[in-house]
Formats: sequence, C-alpha cells, structure tokens
Amino acid sequence: MDYLKNFTIPFEGLGVGNHKFTFVVDDLFFEKIEYSEIKKGDVNVALLFEKQDNMFVLHFQIDGNIQVKCDRCSEDFYFPIKGDQKLFIQFGDTFREETDEIIIIPRNDFEIDLAPYIYEYIILMLPIQRLHFNEPNGKSQCNQAMLDKINQLSLREQQSDPRWDTLKKLKTK
Repeated sequence: MDYLKNFTIPFEGLGVGNHKFTFVVDDLFFEKIEYSEIKKGDVNVALLFEKQDNMFVLHFQIDGNIQVKCDRCSEDFYFPIKGDQKLFIQFGDTFREETDEIIIIPRNDFEIDLAPYIYEYIILMLPIQRLHFNEPNGKSQCNQAMLDKINQLSLREQQSDPRWDTLKKLKTK
C-alpha cells in the first residue's frame, strides 16, 4: 500500500458538519514526497474538516520539528514549526487552484489527497534563513569548528594581492 494514501480523506460518506482527523508526518512521509528538501521530521497535524452542502473548509493545525541544514555552518538541526492554515475546497468541472487557499475539484471526485498541501504548509512555516538558535548567553549553537574554518577562509580572501594593488594604483591616476 502507498504510504501517502494515509493522507487521503474519502469525503463521499461524510455527513454535513465537522469531522476531526489527525496525521503524523514522519521521516517516511518526507521520503515519499518527490524532490523533498526535508528528509526528517516529526510533525503532528490536527485537521478540522468542515463539510458543507457545496464546499469543504479545512482547518489545519501543524506542530512539530523538522530537520534542516543550518545556513551558517551546514550542520543538521531540528527546527520547531507551529501554525494554522485554512483550505477551501469547492466543486467544479476540472481541478484548478483559484488562489493559495481555494481549490476547485471535479464534482465526481470522492476523496482528496492532503499530502501535497500538508507538505506545502510545512515548507511555508520554515524561515528563509535557517540558523541554529543562540543559547541563553548569546553564544551560537553552530558547529564551532566549521565557523572557525569559514572565518579562516574569509580572512584569506580579505588579504590583498600585490598584483591587484599595483593595478588599483594605476586606476587612481
């Protein structure tokens, strides 16, 4: 059985009203998502599925930790994520995304695959720059050996090359 089928909701048999679902997003989830930049994580997703006569309103509550690479030292660390998302599903002739929050699905569909939306919401909760947190005393939790190596290389780049210095003198004349 395809693991991602666990993130599919067959809505055809659900009555009008609120329905609660929970999902656990783990390493296997990220492994099954094609081209996933995330490889490890432990995230809980609580879904309130509100079925109305002609549409669905999905309220996602996402809370957990995702393993990412630090942009400063390249070491893996777990980054906490927490947030809420809302998705509106309406019926139409073909599948299309009206906006980031509204999708149209064909009238003859009887289930919806939530895996791509859960993955997208998790990615959107991550900051653009992913850095280790600082300890209470202000010291970075980054790999100190890597930071020392980066500083060493940047100092080497800052040292001037005498050949370029001579050319710079010609430029100022």
